Amino acid sequence: PIKPKKKIFAQFIQLSSFLLNPRNVYFTFKYRAYKPKGFLKCAFILKQYEHVGYRQVFHIHFNNSLQTLVDIAKIGYINPSVIITFHGYDAFLETEESFQSKYGFFYKKYVKAVTVNSNYLKKAVLNIGVKEQLIRVVPIGFDTAIFSGTPKTIIKNQQVEIVTVGRLVQLKGHLYGLKVIKRLKDKGYKVHYTIIGEGPERTNLENGIKSLGIEEYVTFTGVASQEHVKSFMEKSHIFLMTSTFDDVSKRREAFGLVSVEAQAMGLPVIGFKSGGFPDTIVEGKTGFAVEDRNYKDLTEKTLQLIENPLLYQAMSKAAIDHSTVFDQRNTTQKYLDLYEELA
Repeated sequence: PIKPKKKIFAQFIQLSSFLLNPRNVYFTFKYRAYKPKGFLKCAFILKQYEHVGYRQVFHIHFNNSLQTLVDIAKIGYINPSVIITFHGYDAFLETEESFQSKYGFFYKKYVKAVTVNSNYLKKAVLNIGVKEQLIRVVPIGFDTAIFSGTPKTIIKNQQVEIVTVGRLVQLKGHLYGLKVIKRLKDKGYKVHYTIIGEGPERTNLENGIKSLGIEEYVTFTGVASQEHVKSFMEKSHIFLMTSTFDDVSKRREAFGLVSVEAQAMGLPVIGFKSGGFPDTIVEGKTGFAVEDRNYKDLTEKTLQLIENPLLYQAMSKAAIDHSTVFDQRNTTQKYLDLYEELA
């Protein structure tokens, strides 16, 4: 590794070379006048973006990382064609008024396309004033070399393994999964629920398990590697996607890649009509989406699979077939096609 002093010296040499160009000196002064900062700091920022001028298309992830590019575009230092990808929370940081105030000029002049991973996120981006004609829905892709299963079967009167993967936070809605297990237990079904993940809600969930009297029916694994998640899915029959509305952040899960990974492993997925989850399944064929927080309907859909082995087997196979739509090679190609279109 480069020692700190040598690194600073190397950066100084690069900056000196940058400032030998009169154009760069001019824009450094112009940037300093627009955003009062030290001369060398302004020069260093412009140096970082020097390469943008030689690119036909510039792709930015997360809208809230855009501000510096907006500033140096306003002073005329660059003239980029820009693609912006929203990932979720960044669509909820601004009101329409504040978004237009900060970014309206830049979007109108430079932004050629905006990508989102679900129709839910598309609506959120429309709500802050992004023009619909700019927006493309490009789902998140997954690695089929890792998550690849075979069709499963379910046998009546044998224990059914149910699994959920996600951080233990309110957004993930694990409490509703516990209520499903409670109802299945009370109806006399042999079930076991594995919750993979860790987070600040763990104590509350453990207390919920005790109050529901389902201690013997639920296992927390804590954080698990991708390989361990795959292993748990291989041993499971049904995936519960309990993500819901977060009362604190006032948002929902933007996509839900784990639903796609579960389907690739042959698990029908049952969850709430919340956020981008409905985009990940084919309703009634690879899974079910019920009204948000309606754990009773979530239970009924789970029972429908347990009680109908032929339906379960058909949905397991369909889930695997459907998951290929989200192969990361397909989503990568969509971006490559977009780059070529805008170049």
